[in-house]
Order: sequence, then structure tokens, then C-alpha cells
Amino acid sequence: MAETPEQRQSHLNAACSAWNIACNPTALEKVLDRYVCEYQQLNANANPADLTGVRSDMKKLIQRKREMFPGDLRQIVGVQLVRVGDKDRIEAVSATLT
Repeated sequence: MAETPEQRQSHLNAACSAWNIACNPTALEKVLDRYVCEYQQLNANANPADLTGVRSDMKKLIQRKREMFPGDLRQIVGVQLVRVGDKDRIEAVSATLT
């Protein structure tokens, strides 16, 4: 959905953050508050509507992860898009936290 490789990477990073947040069974609102605060610090020109949208998108991604992969609690510790020919490939590293 993004036009540039940097935007696609940014969207992928957000999706991975949502995945990791979804793996935490408690304190969802507190973790989302921290995520939105950090987003605002990195995007100084974000207005309140933008921040509301980011929070809403993250909640949707978290819900979808929990529906599709409820028992998978691995954390994504690294992810990047790699261009191969005319397509993007996702390379991810995960870890099981105990």
C-alpha cells in the first residue's frame, strides 16, 4: 500500500510492533499508549487525528493476529524488506521469550 521502499518498510515495522504487542496478554492500553507516544516523537508533524488513526490501525492488527495465530507468542526481533527482481521479500527473525 505504500509507494516507496521506505514507506513499505515503515508499514512492515508497524505490523511487527502490533504482532509483538499482541503477544502480551496484559496491559494492552498501556503498551499502545507508549507506542503512540513514541510514534508522535518520531513524527512531530502528526496531528491528533493521525495519532487516533495509528492507534486504531494497531488495534485492528493486534486483533487480527490474535484471531489468526492465538498460540504463537514468538517475538519478532528483526524484519526487513529485500528487493528480489521486481518483488519484495520479507526476511524476519523471531525469538521465543521465556
